[in-house]
Formats: sequence, C-alpha cells, structure tokens
Amino acid sequence: MEGNGSSVVPPQSVAEAETLVKRLYQSGPAKMITEINDQLLKLQHAPEGWQLADALMSSSDQNVRFFAANTFTVKLNNDGPKLDVDTARTIQMRLVSWLVRLSRQGEGAMVIRKLCSTLTTFFIRSPSLWRRPLMHVGASLQTGGPVTEDEAIDLSAERLSEALNSSETVVLLWFSASLADEVSRLDNNTPAHSQVHRQMEETVQDASALLATAFRTPDPKVRAEGLKSFLTWVNYAQPMWPRKPEALQHLRNLIESASQALTDPTLQHDALDIFRDILESYTSFFQSHHMQLIGRIVSEYVQPKLLDALRDGDAEGLPYGQMVTAFGVANVLDIVEHPETSDSASTVIRLHFDILKAPGYPGDEDELSVLSIEFWNTYIEYVNDTVFSQDAEEQPATWIPYAKSVLSQLIELLWTKMCTPPANLAKNWTDAEHEGFKEFRLDATDLMLSIFVFLGKAMLQQLVALILQSLDNKNWRAVEAAMFCLNALADNVLEDQAGDDVLAGLFGSRLFRDAGDFSQTIPLQARRTAIDVLGSYGQYVERHAEYLPDTVRFLFASLENAQLSHSAAKSIAALCSACRGSLTGELQGFLQQYQLLSGPTADPYTKERVLGAIAAIIQALKPESAKVLPLLALLENVEKDMQMAKSYATDGDLDAATTFGVMGLNCLTTIGMNLQNPEDVPINVYDDDEQHSSEQAFWDNEEAKEVQQRIMGCFSVLEVLGNDGDAIEAACHVLRSGFAETEPGPFVLPAFVTVRFLQQCSVTTPRLEFVLSTACILITQQSRSNSIRIPDEVNAICEQVVTFIQQLGHPSQDPSIAQGCIDVFCRLIPYYIHLLFEPGSALSQQLPTILNFTLQAIQSPDIFPRRSAAEFWAKLIRPLSIEPRAGLQQDVAEVVAAYVPQLSQILIYQIGGLGQRSELDYLCEPLKALIANVPSAKHWLEAALFSDGFAAITDRVGDAEKSLFLKKIVGLRGDNRKTKDVVREFYAACRGTVVSYG
Repeated sequence: MEGNGSSVVPPQSVAEAETLVKRLYQSGPAKMITEINDQLLKLQHAPEGWQLADALMSSSDQNVRFFAANTFTVKLNNDGPKLDVDTARTIQMRLVSWLVRLSRQGEGAMVIRKLCSTLTTFFIRSPSLWRRPLMHVGASLQTGGPVTEDEAIDLSAERLSEALNSSETVVLLWFSASLADEVSRLDNNTPAHSQVHRQMEETVQDASALLATAFRTPDPKVRAEGLKSFLTWVNYAQPMWPRKPEALQHLRNLIESASQALTDPTLQHDALDIFRDILESYTSFFQSHHMQLIGRIVSEYVQPKLLDALRDGDAEGLPYGQMVTAFGVANVLDIVEHPETSDSASTVIRLHFDILKAPGYPGDEDELSVLSIEFWNTYIEYVNDTVFSQDAEEQPATWIPYAKSVLSQLIELLWTKMCTPPANLAKNWTDAEHEGFKEFRLDATDLMLSIFVFLGKAMLQQLVALILQSLDNKNWRAVEAAMFCLNALADNVLEDQAGDDVLAGLFGSRLFRDAGDFSQTIPLQARRTAIDVLGSYGQYVERHAEYLPDTVRFLFASLENAQLSHSAAKSIAALCSACRGSLTGELQGFLQQYQLLSGPTADPYTKERVLGAIAAIIQALKPESAKVLPLLALLENVEKDMQMAKSYATDGDLDAATTFGVMGLNCLTTIGMNLQNPEDVPINVYDDDEQHSSEQAFWDNEEAKEVQQRIMGCFSVLEVLGNDGDAIEAACHVLRSGFAETEPGPFVLPAFVTVRFLQQCSVTTPRLEFVLSTACILITQQSRSNSIRIPDEVNAICEQVVTFIQQLGHPSQDPSIAQGCIDVFCRLIPYYIHLLFEPGSALSQQLPTILNFTLQAIQSPDIFPRRSAAEFWAKLIRPLSIEPRAGLQQDVAEVVAAYVPQLSQILIYQIGGLGQRSELDYLCEPLKALIANVPSAKHWLEAALFSDGFAAITDRVGDAEKSLFLKKIVGLRGDNRKTKDVVREFYAACRGTVVSYG
C-alpha cells in the first residue's frame, strides 16, 4: 500500500512489477509517477533485472513488453561487458527468441524496433564478438525459432535474404538500420569501440545483400524500409569510411537498384527525400557514373512532375524542386563548365528558370522560388571563385559567355519575381506570408550582389533599362522591383565612377519628377524605394549636382506623407550630408520647407533628420560668420520644442513634456554632429593659415557667442525634466557632440557647462553613470597634447565625484555609478593627477576616501568597478609619463608606499580564490606594477600569502607552493603574458581545479 498517497511500495513479485509498469503509463499526479519511475529504475538496475525483463516479455500489455525490452537494454549497458561468455550467449538467445516469437505473433513496430535496438546494444556491449548478427537473426526469423550463432556463421546472405518473407525482411531491415544508427554514435578512438567498428566493415556485406534483395522485391513496404536502412548505412559510412573504399563499395553497388525507387510512383517521394539527403550531405558518395544515372532520372522522371506542379500551382511539386536543387548544387562544376556536353546541366538550369517563371509570389503559394536561390548562390559562387582565382595571363574560360547569358536571364527572372503583389492580394496575406516575401527579396538581392561581382557594368545597364522600360509602361511595381535591386548594389556601383554614364540615364529620366508628383497614382512602396535609392546614391548625385533639384523636391514633397516621411527624412539626411557643398544656395528654401513641417505634431525622427540635413549644409558655408543666422534659425525651432516641454510640465503633463524636451535635445545633438567637418573633405594646401586661424577664432567673438548662449539656454529644459533618464542622456549627447571637435565651433561649449551639469546631479539622478562617462570624455579630450589644460574645471569635477562616493558609501551600493566615479580618477593620470596631491587643497584631503573606495571596489563582487579600480592602481603605481609639477612623482610614491600592504593583501586574497577567474588578467595589472616599481612589494606580498587570512581562504596550497608562486612572479618582473599564466595556475591550485601546483 502507499503511505498517505506519498510513496510507492517496492513490488515483491513479477505480477506486482507488471502492475507498477502499467500504472506508469496511466495518468496520475506527477509526484506519484516520479516515485513509480524511481522504483522501476531500481528494479532495472537490480541483479534480478535479467529475470524480470524476461518474465515481463510475455505480458499481454504492449507497454509492459516495451518496458521489458528496455530493461534488457539498461542491464546490457550497465553489466554487459562484465558478463561471462555463457551468460552472454544465453541472453543473446533469449533476445533473438523473443524477437522471432513476437514478430510471428504480429507484434507492433514499437516493441519490435525496441528489441532491434536492444540487440544492437548487445552487439556493442557483449564481452564477446557477435560475428554475423544479421545472419544470426535472419536465420532465426526464417526458421521460426532461435538458431545458434555457430549455425548461422556460414550461411549465404544472398540465399537467406531470398528465403525471408516480407514481414521477416522488414524486421531484419529494422535491425540492420539500428546497427548502423547506434554504432555511428560510438567514438572510434577507444579500443573496445574500434573493434565494433571493424566488425561493421564485415557486417555491411550482409546488410548490402539484404538491401539488394529488398530493392528487388515487389512489396513496396519492403522497398520503402530498404531505402531507409540504406540511408542509415550511408550516413554511418560518411564519417567512418572516408579511406575504406572496399567497405564503401558494398553500399555504392546498391545505388543503381535503390535509384529505381525514384521512378516508382509509390516510392518516389520517399526516394526523393533519401537521395536529396545524400546529395546534400555526402556528395562524394556518388561517383560520376552514379551522377549520370541520377541526372537521367531527373530529366526523365522528376522534370515532368515538377513542370506539371509548376503549371498547376501544386504544392506537391516541392520535393521534386528540392531534388533538382540538390542535384544541381552537387554537380555545379559540370553545370557551369560543361553546359553543352551535359544534358543534366541544361535540364537543371532550365528547370530553375521554369521555377522562377511560374506564377505565384514567394512566401505565399510559391515555395520553390525561395529554394531556387540556394542553387543560384552556389552557381555564382563557383563562377566567381573560378574566374577570380585565375592568373591574369591565363586565357578566359570558354564557358564564361554562356554563364553571362544564363545570369543575365536570371536577373530578369528574379526582377519579375520580386515585384510586389497588388494591394488587393497583399491585404489578405498573413504576417508569415509578408515576412516570407520580404525574406525572398533580401535573399535575391544578396544573390544579385554576387552576380554584380561577375557581370559588373553590364548588370547595371540591364537594371536601369528595366526601370526605364517599366517607367514608359507605367508599371510602377516593376519599376520598384528594379530600383530595389539597384539600391542593394549601391556600395558596389559607387566604388568607382565606371557606371556614372549608366546612372545618368536613370537620374536624368523623369523617374523622380513623376514620383514626386503626388497627383499621380503610384504605389506607396514604389515611392519609398525611390526615396531609398536617393539616399544610397548620394555620392553620385554629389558628383552630378544637375540632378539635385528634382531629387530634393521629390524628397521634401514626400515628407508631407506620413507613410513616407521616415524614409524621406533618412534620404534627405544622407543626400544633404554628401552634397552639402552643392546645396548651400538652397539653404533658405530648405529652412522655409522645414517651417511647414515643424508643427506640434511633427514626427521626432523626421525633425531630427531634416534638421541634421540643414545643419550639414550650414557647415559647408563660407566664411564662418555666414553660419550664424541660419544656425539661429535652426535653434529657434529647437527652442520652440523646449518651450512646449516647459508649458506641458507647468500643466502637469509630464509625458508630453518629456516627449518634447527629449526631442529638442536630440535635435540639438543632430545639429551638432552635422556641423562637424566631414571626414572625407579634402585639405586645400593653398589655404592661407592666417585666414584659417582667423576664421576659427570667429567663434570666440561676441557675435558667435550668441549662438552658444542659445545652445546653452536649451539646457534649461532640465529644470523640469531633471529626473528623467532619457532627458539626462540626451543632454549628455549634446555636450559630446562638441567634444569631438578639434577647433572652436558653436557646439564646442566651455568646459564649465559640463561641470555645472555634473554638479546639479546626485547619486539618485537617473543615468548618472552616463553623466560621469561624459565627464571622463571631457577630461580625455582636454588631455590631448594640443589641448588647453582645464585644471580648475577638472578639480571641480573631482570634488563632485568625491561627493558621490561619500553618498554611495560602498561600490556595491550602485556598481555602475561606482565604476563611473573610479573612471574619472583614472582619467586624471598623467595631466591632472597633481590635483589629488596639492598640499592643503580640499581634494587632497579627500585622497584617503578616494583610495579606500577603489580598494573596496577591488574586493567587491561587482566586475566593472573592480576592473576600473585595478586599472587605476596600475596607472598610479607606474612612473608618470609627465610630471605636471616638480616633486609630484615623489608625493605619489609616498602615498602608494603607504597603501602597498593593504593593496598587496587584497590582490593576493583575490588571486588566492576570492576573485573570479575571468578577472585575473585585470588583477595582474596592479600586481605587475607593484613588483616592477615598489621595492617593498615582495615583502608585503609574502606577508599576505602566509597570513592567517589567506589560510582561511584556501588550504589547498602549502608553504612550498606559496614560496614558488612568489619567486616566479617576482622573477618575471612584470612580464605580461608569463605573469598572467603563473597567476592563473596558482589560482587554479588554490581553487582545487588542478591536482598540484609547481
């Protein structure tokens, strides 16, 4: 009985065990099922498990019989190798006997297959070699009872296979497949497994004889099982017999008879799957005459079925298309290089053309077009690899003209297939169908990129011709598809100017004028793709300013359409950035256009991109003074957003206030970034240096300062949004946009702006770590060799950071802020480190607070503060590269000396096991610095190693190992790689993950 329903009493008889097995397969509480399973596992592992398994095989319940066969498997896996020979033979005979008896009684596949698997386990785990397992089992099946292994040893596999009836043959095929499948999982490197694999080289002879008979039988079920068994053996052979042609030949001899299933309507689908599997995964299994045979079958039997399916739009054509693709990929060399002498080559190409010509849209009812891309990718990859691996003096291959013709046809077919469906059809598509069509277009354009490498300008001419032809026919879906392809090629086309004359035909056409005429009924997708083309080909338009008016008018007109505004804004930004010098005359018009778009409902993304585009044009104005008025006009738009934010905040609508405030700050950042000098602007060697200096000095005069005052005034929005993380981060981006500049400019704000921003923060300020990072960037920028030093501002930053440290108390209180604080002090070295050591200064009095905080960080469990603190100490210990004031190095050395005992102990404790293995490289930096620069370091490291505190961390290393470790790291004197290796080895010894250290 079960105690309170919470436990299962172990069965005391076979009948009770059978009842328990039946309960396992019934529904019940999970806890009870688990307890039943635990009891049955104990029975399976018990010494009496053999007898129990044998007894349960006679149960009338199929689940019990399956459990019994599984029990034999468990026992064989656990105890098989320990059996004596006689016991093993007895078990073998019982298993064969049960297989024969149950198969004759019409047992279902579940139990028979399990018994086949159990016999395979016996084959693997038996203490003695089972020489001809298939003949032994086959003879037993044929005679109706178990025969001895010796009686089967000299039987003819061919004659025995012929003597079996269909059901017996199927059982033996299952056993054959089980042998190949389960033995394939065994590692070939162990002696025991090597013997099993050698035995498989003999067994394949019997398996192939059985398969040959199976393929000749008229029973389709037998032939179907034969195909499955054949595939399993081929899959076994691929990794095991790459250099054993004799064993492999037995399977290759079956290819011709197996391939006949491809011509049999009842078996064709199964055969297609199997041959496709082998073609894809083990192409070299087929020799040339086999490929010719399969090619003939593809032409005579697969091709008609595929063409019928394509004509009727029948999904049943998929396996035929998969077979054609697999065959084509496997024979790509012949298809590319011998198209005229190989019938199958022309068949494969023609069928792949037919696939793309068939009606339907990829992702909807057309699955084969997606599949076809795989073949064409392989085709063009082979073409490109072959063509571009030839030496320059070699004659071009004779097949190249044919390949160009094929790929030219392919481009037009892909273009047709990429046309978007009519709206009335697309609206009924599911999300999956939309996504499938989108993926096909992306895959097709990736393919076209590869084709462009081979065809080059000829392909560009073809696509432009398709666009213009479709434009004349007002077929905008076809225009869009060709533009989509052209857009994908932009980076390749623009690598040089060879295609400029071809592009002239496109940009000089009425394409963009028509697209910009919103009185015409043109699909939205066509306009969107035209917009994308302008963004991608900005470099071309920059070289040909005559096309700017049409393109820009089209883009600005598109901004007024909500569905096109994002794409248009993105392209406007790209085009104006690339063509800024050519658009300065249009600046006032752009500013007026922007006024029409900048109302309260304007989209943030659109506003940012368009403002950035106008700022890029302003950057190109000469002289610098010409930038002031248009910049003020831009800033006026930003100020409107800031005022809206304040108004909403006053009304209590913080969500709207945040939206407008963050949008305004982001627009300000975009303006600042686009005012930076573009990286690719050529340097004019004839510029007058004095004139250049006076131009840059312009931003220091009163007229220019008004611009900076207006920019700084925008930060007032933080008075109402100071607790919003997005606003804080956006303000930081504004500051950073000026940090990147190396010369004065409107966004190169005085350092005190960043300092005041930081001073307004506390440890509860959202995104404080971002503000600290901004301060770090400022210090780094002002540490460049050509920068003006800002010691007062850096001192103020440090004093504020000390306040943060005091508010935190411990690095673990907020690891991100702690890391940011420590990073600030890291940036002080070498140009501003003296600020921490000025006698009598408020900051120098806080030096112990700073240093103790960094030591706490090294000991904390938080990764990033620990890494920053380790970097800080490594920099502080090493000699300064410059000395901002006399005697500073000595002052630093004295402070370091005072902290060496504590730092040494912390580092040793971390390396001794308290730290994480991933942090050891970072901890090595201050350790190397100590050893190389502090004479007393060895003494304090030794004291830490032999302290009671270290003994409490680990007892896995003795005094000898500690002394050896110390000797090694001191002897290396800071050698980077070797010190890291020694530290890792010692850490592993302390953690007990290596046997010994030495």
